[in-house]
Amino acid sequence: MRYLFTLLLSLSSFVFSEEMIHEEGDVFEAKKYEAVALYFYKADAIRLNTARQHSFSLNDFLNYATIDKRDIYKIRKGDTFKITKSFRNGDVFQIDLESKRSKREKYFVLSEDLKNSFLTKVTESS
Repeated sequence: MRYLFTLLLSLSSFVFSEEMIHEEGDVFEAKKYEAVALYFYKADAIRLNTARQHSFSLNDFLNYATIDKRDIYKIRKGDTFKITKSFRNGDVFQIDLESKRSKREKYFVLSEDLKNSFLTKVTESS
C-alpha cells in the first residue's frame, strides 16, 4: 500500500509539473543576493552544461568544467537581466545585465539556473 501511495504521488507531480520555457526578450529580477552565477564566456557556460548533463565523476568534472572564479559574476539582489540570444537549443542564453556594479553588460547563463526560486520573471505592463 505504501508503494502504491508513493507511486501515485510521484506520478501526480510529473503530470502537473509545467516546463518553464524561456524565450528571447524575457526579463528577470533577482530577489536574493547571489541567486545565479553568470559567465563571461560562452565556452565556459557550454562546458559546465555539458559536464552537468553527462554526470561526470568528480575528478573528470574538475578537469573538464572548472571555471576561473574571476570569470563569474554572481547576481545581486535587485539586478535585472534580459535574455538576448539562445544557444544549444535553449540550454545556454546570452543576457544583457542591467547593473551599476558590473562593468560588463553581456554575460551567459544556463537555462537550468533560471529555474532558481529567487528569480522572478518581470512582466511588463503597458
